[in-house]
Amino acid sequence: MKHQLTRLVQSLNKEEVRNFKLFTSKYKSKGTKALVQLFDIIRKEKIDEYDDKMIDVILPGSTKNNYYRLKNRLIQEIEDSLADLYRKKDESFEVFRLLRLAKIFFYKSDYEKSKQYLDEAEKTALKLEDYAAMHLIYEQYAALISNLSSINPIEYIHKKRKYNKIHERIQESKFLNATVSYEMRVTNFSGKNQNIYETLDNIIEQLQVMDELKDSVIVKFDIDACVRQSLLQRKEFNLLTEYLEQTFHKFTEEGLFTKQYHRNKIVTLVWIINTTIKTRQYDKALTYVNILEKALHEYNDLYYQQYFWLFQTSKLVTVFYMGNNKLGIELAQKALKENPLTLAHPHGMIYFTNLSMVYYHDGNLDKALHYLSLIIADASFNNLPSFWKINLKIVETIYHIESKNYNYAKNIYDNIKRTHRGLLKEENYQRERMFLDILREVIQHPQPFKQEKIKTKINNFLKVYPDFEPAANEGINYNIWLLSKIKNTTYYEELLLQ
Repeated sequence: MKHQLTRLVQSLNKEEVRNFKLFTSKYKSKGTKALVQLFDIIRKEKIDEYDDKMIDVILPGSTKNNYYRLKNRLIQEIEDSLADLYRKKDESFEVFRLLRLAKIFFYKSDYEKSKQYLDEAEKTALKLEDYAAMHLIYEQYAALISNLSSINPIEYIHKKRKYNKIHERIQESKFLNATVSYEMRVTNFSGKNQNIYETLDNIIEQLQVMDELKDSVIVKFDIDACVRQSLLQRKEFNLLTEYLEQTFHKFTEEGLFTKQYHRNKIVTLVWIINTTIKTRQYDKALTYVNILEKALHEYNDLYYQQYFWLFQTSKLVTVFYMGNNKLGIELAQKALKENPLTLAHPHGMIYFTNLSMVYYHDGNLDKALHYLSLIIADASFNNLPSFWKINLKIVETIYHIESKNYNYAKNIYDNIKRTHRGLLKEENYQRERMFLDILREVIQHPQPFKQEKIKTKINNFLKVYPDFEPAANEGINYNIWLLSKIKNTTYYEELLLQ
């Protein structure tokens, strides 16, 4: 992969950079200075790693081959430093440490010592319900059988079969759940796919009937995930909110949110925040935002970096629905200053989309368009589900209409209609099709909202789609935008009246 080193270096957060520097200083050897120098140049100066001038800077008088060897060594050092850092953060890594030691002593022909480490690995894996690791552990037991008479092969064969069966059932449910999540995302949670309901119900039924899994923490979380997805697909937001809160408190009381399952706690809190916003319980959403912030600092900031921008998104959306849009801008400016964000980050697109909305609410169209353009101009935009592409382009059209850049607006409108012609004929996209028809009229007519023909189309749209859903995936809610134009108010003023 070209620019592998650059991508790796630029993916590191502050903690990972600091750990890399400490890691290399611990194991200083010949070439360490050049290694760190190359790391810093790529990270800070953004110089192309394939530029031949880099050889003269890093290794004066040396050859291209030596430079490439240094690059490969740097990649390995960074990877080793990450393995060292995250070994302390994830308990499951301990299983592989013990398994690796068992293999080392097997190669040393110290079979008793090898079995000792395998026994520890087995015990740890069972505690963590890491059934994938159990398969590897029993493979190593099998290698020991011919060298240690104390190992009863029948016992381990039965164990392997038992845990393989459990692992297969759990993995099957996870694969199905992942498929459902994907289908829901690409169809924008339309609630029209009966197969999704059936799949979720089947997963729950399969997991509940396995006696050997009745006390499994993993299965409890898997069933919880299926129930959440099912209620979300059915758009039963009030029931979903109630279920999530009850489950969160129940799992907390049962002590399930250990370090191993701390990620589940964070994800559950994000779900609660999203659904309380959907049900317009904004004060409650803010309460859970504060709980989420505390959770991110637990276990020595275990998942702080990973979920920092998801937390910031939750906080941003909550405060602007509470009517404090100015605070949202202040929070965003502070967060971006402390932790620079790019679209390469998994939560970059969703944060920039919401930040664009916040600036739109503030009347700052230049800033709103800037953050939206970052998304649309990025190569990853083409890989988004069609629903997202259509709706982000509609938002861009609205921005240009608001700025009175009607030629730009017309070009974007034409592009949407041309690129998504087939899709816009489908029933699931009737709302977008009707709204685009209104936008075409708005672009073409001076003072469009005084035109009776356009006002009739708007009223028809509002009759067909009267409901407002907070934090929907439209970015700008079409109903509220049309209402604000008819009533001659701002979009944000109308939003807060809902």
